[in-house]
Amino acid sequence: MDDAVDTKKLRMFVATFKEGSMRRASGTLFVTPSALSHGIRSLEESLQTKLFIRNGPVLTPTQSGQQFFNEAEDILARLDDVVSRFSSGEKSENTQLYIGTTNTGCRHLFPGIVREFRESFPNVGLKLEIGDTDHLLKEMNERRLDIVIAPLQREYRDFVQIELGYDELVHIVHPSHPWARSGASDLISLRDQKLIVPSVQSHTYDLIDSFYRELRVPLDPFIELNNEEAIKQLVSLNIGTGVVPRWITREEVSRGSLFAFDLGDSPLRRRWTVLHRKNVNLSFPEFLFIGMTKAVARNLLG
Repeated sequence: MDDAVDTKKLRMFVATFKEGSMRRASGTLFVTPSALSHGIRSLEESLQTKLFIRNGPVLTPTQSGQQFFNEAEDILARLDDVVSRFSSGEKSENTQLYIGTTNTGCRHLFPGIVREFRESFPNVGLKLEIGDTDHLLKEMNERRLDIVIAPLQREYRDFVQIELGYDELVHIVHPSHPWARSGASDLISLRDQKLIVPSVQSHTYDLIDSFYRELRVPLDPFIELNNEEAIKQLVSLNIGTGVVPRWITREEVSRGSLFAFDLGDSPLRRRWTVLHRKNVNLSFPEFLFIGMTKAVARNLLG
């Protein structure tokens, strides 16, 4: 094998494999379809193996193409990581970490993590992006985030997921609500509640929807919000019945400004994780940041 197997051709192959189309891949790489086709044919000649079966515009990976994709993607990920870590030269010790988390993570987890992290790495900058889980995973997959802290209920093959703990989702109501006065919720009146829940695009909404289906109660939101703190505020104004994690309502419940009730006979638990990309060697600040995240989350989530 010679130097014809360069990173440009590897990127052409990986993009085409992912997109399943040279036309779409050429758009993502900003090259012409003919240049992309030539690059992949040159790569196949260098490897002396066919990577795709061509049927007009449709491309089907061969078995060798599938195996080569796994290796090529790993090579490019490692190369990008090395370039990222060493491109700053002498200033590498004053690096920046790009962190993503949800509104709840930002409000309740991030301050404690930063407080611990700053004592060990005062010169490492932290850039925070707040968004829903899918957006954060997309940003990390595109290498714009190093670490993501979010509630996540399933595994992703491109990320390492480290479990932080579980929180429990509950109904919250205003003190004047009938549930608060009786001290108990009931399934019959659950159907009549003006529900304020997380956004329908969120993983948490899917979790709540699945739980309601088990109760044989249709989930018919009155308001959807991608902000659990805002849900608490709306409930405190007696606008509806909210669904939020219990741990972020402890202060309000303790002083009697909100009342919390289980969603059903069994608790609805949500898993929190901290994630980073696979096949990436963590820097020492990243490694410590994840460790501090685990410690802070363990203390808050229980």
